[in-house]
Amino acid sequence: MYESAPTAVEMQLDRLLRTILESAVEMAAFDAATVSARHPGGLTTIAATNERWIALDEAQYHADDGPCISVLERHDPILLDDISSEEAWPEFRTTAEHFGVTTSLSVHIPTEELEDVQASLNFYARDSANIKPDVAGRFADQLAIAMQAVEAHKVTAKLAAGLQQAMESRAVIEQAKGILIAQHGGSPDEAFERLREFSQHSNIKLRDVARRIVEEHAVRTRSKSDTEQLRR
Repeated sequence: MYESAPTAVEMQLDRLLRTILESAVEMAAFDAATVSARHPGGLTTIAATNERWIALDEAQYHADDGPCISVLERHDPILLDDISSEEAWPEFRTTAEHFGVTTSLSVHIPTEELEDVQASLNFYARDSANIKPDVAGRFADQLAIAMQAVEAHKVTAKLAAGLQQAMESRAVIEQAKGILIAQHGGSPDEAFERLREFSQHSNIKLRDVARRIVEEHAVRTRSKSDTEQLRR
C-alpha cells in the first residue's frame, strides 16, 4: 500500500478501514470484504477482513477486468448472485470457485475529492441466502470519508511544513542582513539587495546564500573567540 514506511496517520487509516469493513460484513451478512483502489501506480487492495480472499481482487487486477474494476467506471453496484454462471470474468470466476465463493457485491466508493484515486468496496460470500446488499452504500460513504480525512491531514501537514520552512528561511535571511549591515553599513533594503545580487551571480538560492553568510560569520566569531582566549 505504501511506497515507504507507513506514517502514524496511515496506520490509523488502516485500522479505521478494517473497523468499517468488519461492521459492513456483519451488517450486510457477507463473509468478507475488501477495498480496491486504482491509483497512478496501478490497482491495490488497501484493506481486507480476510487476507486470503485478497486473491479474489488480485485475479481481477491480473485480468484487468471484473466487478471490482468495472464498478469504478459505471458506479452502479454490481451484485453477482451466482458467480459460477458469469461468463464475462473467467479468471475471477475460477478464483471464486477455488475459495467456495458464490456471491459478490462491488460498490463504488465516492472518492472524487481524492486526486487520481478511485476505489470500490467489495463483498464476498459463500452463501447468498441471508445477504443484505442494500446496506452496502452507507459503508462505502464511511470509507470515502475516512480516506478523504487522511488526505486532508496530509495536505495540512504539507502546508504546515511549507510554512515552517518559509519561516526558517525568513529568519536566516534576516540574520544575514544584520551581518551585512554590521560589516558594510547601509540599510536593511540595501543589505537585502546585496544578498539578492550574491544569489544571482552565484546561481544559488537566496536562502542558501543567507545561510552560508550566517555559518561563515559563526565560524569567524568562534575562531576570534578562541584566539582571544589563547592570548589571555
